[in-house]
Amino acid sequence: MYGQTDIEALLAEYREGKGWGALARAITRVENSPPWQVELPTPTEPVQVVGITGPPGAGKSTLTGRMIDVYANAGARVAVLAIDPSSPISGGAVLGDRLRMETHLMGREDVFVRSLASRGSHGAIAGATRNVARLLELSGAFDVILIETVGAGQTEVAIAELADTIALVTVPGLGDAVQAIKAGLMEVADMVVVNMADRPGARETVRHLRLSMGREFFVTTTIATEGVGVPELREALEERWDRLREGDGLTRLRARKRAREAALVAEAWVRSCADEITEENLDLNSAVKRILEEAARRWTT
Repeated sequence: MYGQTDIEALLAEYREGKGWGALARAITRVENSPPWQVELPTPTEPVQVVGITGPPGAGKSTLTGRMIDVYANAGARVAVLAIDPSSPISGGAVLGDRLRMETHLMGREDVFVRSLASRGSHGAIAGATRNVARLLELSGAFDVILIETVGAGQTEVAIAELADTIALVTVPGLGDAVQAIKAGLMEVADMVVVNMADRPGARETVRHLRLSMGREFFVTTTIATEGVGVPELREALEERWDRLREGDGLTRLRARKRAREAALVAEAWVRSCADEITEENLDLNSAVKRILEEAARRWTT
């Protein structure tokens, strides 16, 4: 298990000015470790974590790229975790959003983009995403962390356990607001971004969303390919972050999410146990006994 001393040692090279390579190696070490075996201290200075989620084809990657520009132009240091589908052969990230965002990285020294493979995790979130995001917080290198999910539709709600603010990206023509709510994503969204707002039906989509979610729910529009509406989206995110940091708002929000984060880690651990049980061809009673014994051993030592 990695303790605080180990993590500080991993981050020391980066803090000594050895570049993104040192930070990338630290992330790789954490990513390749079972999430229940990684122990990270709570960051003393929290960093805004924004989840960008939504159905496939909504333009999440394009919007994320534009957000890199807007944040960086405002002087912010930006980290992006792009959750990609896994290769069935190597287990690594398939799409490689880091490559698709190259045009937004040129000449920017304070922007870091990392693709993470989902590796079969439910909810379109890589099992190690929580730990990697916390590692980025601990580095002290960033002002905002953007997490872009795979785009797995209705199962993509797990981002709610990892981000301080969830921006749901949708487009005109995907159905009315009732259908959107049924998809489950609306239940975890803190704001909705209607992208490709130059398409027919954009105004109707915004109106349906506002009527369904209430007037106080934030709904905005963007044309990510042109950068239209993205500065306004950043302003809304910053305003929410400022509100969360007033008093104990952020502390209470993250405390509520820690239990749900623990459920994600437990899910990954049970899946690991199940793989071992399958290999040994145990019957159901023996399998349950094995899981309980292993849980007692791991969490009491």
